[in-house]
Amino acid sequence: MKQPLKYQFWHLNISLTVALVSITFITQIKTQVLASSSILLSRNTGNSSTTVISALDIFRKAYENRYTWNPQFPGYTAIIELKHGNKYYRGNVIVKSDMSVQVTGIDEEEARQMVEISLKTMLTHHRRVPFSEEHKDSTFKLVGTDKTGVAEIIEQGQKTEARYKIFHNQLTQVNRILGNTAVTVDVIDSEKTSEGYLATRYRSTFRQPQTKQIIGVEESKDTYIKTAGYYVLTHQIIHDFQEGQLTDMAEFRYINIQL
Repeated sequence: MKQPLKYQFWHLNISLTVALVSITFITQIKTQVLASSSILLSRNTGNSSTTVISALDIFRKAYENRYTWNPQFPGYTAIIELKHGNKYYRGNVIVKSDMSVQVTGIDEEEARQMVEISLKTMLTHHRRVPFSEEHKDSTFKLVGTDKTGVAEIIEQGQKTEARYKIFHNQLTQVNRILGNTAVTVDVIDSEKTSEGYLATRYRSTFRQPQTKQIIGVEESKDTYIKTAGYYVLTHQIIHDFQEGQLTDMAEFRYINIQL
């Protein structure tokens, strides 16, 4: 069997979407906004009124606009069908209300891990954590906005720095350095729901930080259905590319979903 998709393990440390959740800090909340971290949203020349939105406000609105499961999420069971290369696997999954995952019925350990990572990545995106808890001790700075209205924001924290692009209250890009690798995640498509947006297609580009050389690209396409009030992942296709050439593919199908 081929090795699991090379870059899938890094998705557990990236927030998008793709949910796209940043690292949680354990210190007391001390959120700051730099003096340069605001933009003029609108101007009314008749009464000289202006509305200023800080980088913190821009990011928080996008963060809170993501689709996440509420605290009453009961968990679910499903049958998993995995196709990787020319091999096919079938097993069972349990996603528990505490966001833990159990995969059974797949004897091949690498294939089992691929399913587990796929689910844990999805759970990272759907876990509901208050903004004030998730972004403790963070400072947000506005880099600027382009002519289309896309805002670029830097988040600086005790342990990490991340750069985001935000458009229409959606996170459209995340940049972060993980170990010796620089990662850029671009949201290509999303689905709007009454409870926030779901990233459904995204591209992760992995670079050498110093030279900016691309060392790999991974593209994912996700499909969700609403079951008993919750959007649940039913289909995922992941493609790996090296030097522009497709080198690996995995397809996950989750069927017979029961909350």
